[in-house]
Amino acid sequence: MTGETITYSNYGNGGWTSFWSYVPEWILGMNSSLYTWNKGSLYKHATNARRNNFYGKNYPSTITTLINQDPLSNKMFKTLSLDSTAPWDADITTDMSNGFIDESYYKEKEGMWYAYIRRDDNTIDTRALSTQGIGTMLSYTSPTMLFSFNIGTSISVGDKVYRITAGSLVLLGTVNTHAANSITLVTPVVNTPVAGDMIVYVKNSQAESFGARGYYMEAKLTYPYIESIPDNVTIGEVEIFSVSSSTFISNM
Repeated sequence: MTGETITYSNYGNGGWTSFWSYVPEWILGMNSSLYTWNKGSLYKHATNARRNNFYGKNYPSTITTLINQDPLSNKMFKTLSLDSTAPWDADITTDMSNGFIDESYYKEKEGMWYAYIRRDDNTIDTRALSTQGIGTMLSYTSPTMLFSFNIGTSISVGDKVYRITAGSLVLLGTVNTHAANSITLVTPVVNTPVAGDMIVYVKNSQAESFGARGYYMEAKLTYPYIESIPDNVTIGEVEIFSVSSSTFISNM
């Protein structure tokens, strides 16, 4: 059975407050306790020590929030700040790009958690400063690319190199070393470039934290990190009070 369970609160103005990952066959409240049935077995909630464990299966908590200040301006969202008792994984989505923050990236300052938004290493934003054109390659002798001009100093070891083919970027490899008019790739090279190819490089997503560009940003927060927590470890409660981001107007 797939789906979600939703809960309604009678407190305050009332309303639908949460989505739950478990799907019971039947549900009943009695004597201030919640009972559900799963596969014909009776289950009493809020009795196990491990939070977000239902019917013997662990689930994370997720919160999705929208940051949309100054909605008519194209912005760069640089950071995420959490007023929380613990850091959360974050999947970042805007109308123009994507990014992420791993819980290990946060730094705690005066009770707040701060982290820079990283670009997804599997995506390329051709409008970002992290993507730069080099020019037409003169020749290729594995694994070195030669150019007839000075390629500059902004390219770095670890950057990924692409050629433009039919309007698309095709990965060639990763920079091992570079000189004034040459780039040596880490072998083996993914694709073999040919003379006359237009070459582009993309900065390492971990080293170059330009953030996420867009008119709005959606942040999906996830806690805990189920894969890294043993089954015999008790997960305590976590509180989160606010989510914010530092932004600036994008000129691109």
